[in-house]
Amino acid sequence: MAELRNQDRSGIASDGSPLGDAEGQRLAALYRYGVLDTTAEPAFDALASLAAWFCGASTSLISLVDRDRLWFKSRLGFDAESAPRTNAPCASAILEPDELLLLEDQRGDARFAAHPAIGAAAGWRFYAGAPLVTPEGWPIGTLCVLGREPRRLSKRQQEALRLLAEQVVAQLELRRARTLLEAQGSTDDVTGVWNRQAFERRLLEEWARWGRHGGNLALLAVDLDHFKHFNDLHGHVRGDEALQQVALALEGTLRAHDVLAHFGAGEFGVILPMTDASGATAAAERTHCAMDELVWAVEPLTVSVGVAVAIHGSDVEATALAVRAHRALTLAKAHGRDRVEVCLA
Repeated sequence: MAELRNQDRSGIASDGSPLGDAEGQRLAALYRYGVLDTTAEPAFDALASLAAWFCGASTSLISLVDRDRLWFKSRLGFDAESAPRTNAPCASAILEPDELLLLEDQRGDARFAAHPAIGAAAGWRFYAGAPLVTPEGWPIGTLCVLGREPRRLSKRQQEALRLLAEQVVAQLELRRARTLLEAQGSTDDVTGVWNRQAFERRLLEEWARWGRHGGNLALLAVDLDHFKHFNDLHGHVRGDEALQQVALALEGTLRAHDVLAHFGAGEFGVILPMTDASGATAAAERTHCAMDELVWAVEPLTVSVGVAVAIHGSDVEATALAVRAHRALTLAKAHGRDRVEVCLA
């Protein structure tokens, strides 16, 4: 905790805005959990419910302080999934990682009263938040309870809120450890990117998210042209080196939240969340052109790329999207390879 205070209280201004390098490290600690924008999970909902019960409150939140927003991993008696960070009580609470932020009546506190989601402007008078502090000492959010009437917590309730906040962090640690264990069996041995099984799981997750929230979802099917002949001619060691080159090149064309996988035999798949037909086609062209920039050890390779986009009201399973992507890939091969084809229906 001393480290945080020596760095200007974790590099966060009094209004909750970022200041410097320490804020980047704090955000990195938050992002390592990979929990932002994930679906509800019973373990976290149970802790939020316990906090409300112990504190005699009808509303509780597990609030994570992102760069410019609060995002709620769990919320009881609260509708919004996120809220602005500026002047939010949760953003101020992480300035003092060792202390609870206790506001008996926000209406008289100019710092927070106007906050549109959890301030007095939204009808919330009482607020109590216990910082969520990682084992390394970084405050990443709060476990908080709210009420529409002024009140105060007893010492016993304050201690319960603090202990439950520690359990939220313990649950985040368990979740992260489980994810790391799953990842050990999810990567391709040759390229280091995701394997087919992991790719199919992620596709189902993105498909479910697309079904709930709408928007766009696209898929690329990428295949190295004549890769079997390349392997037969130059050997599998050279073939593996080529696959590693291609995987790195493809990763360099993608966004951080895109998903790249190697299925084997020179076939790759790419999930493009929040991407429409034009964006997916542009991404496919980038992957296609990336091959021209590589320095090959023996001879150059090209790729054929198939593009497909999920269709609202028509697609009922993720397999429909995969089938169209491979149909487009087949067209690319039939039309001479080394090209991009799109299958929209």
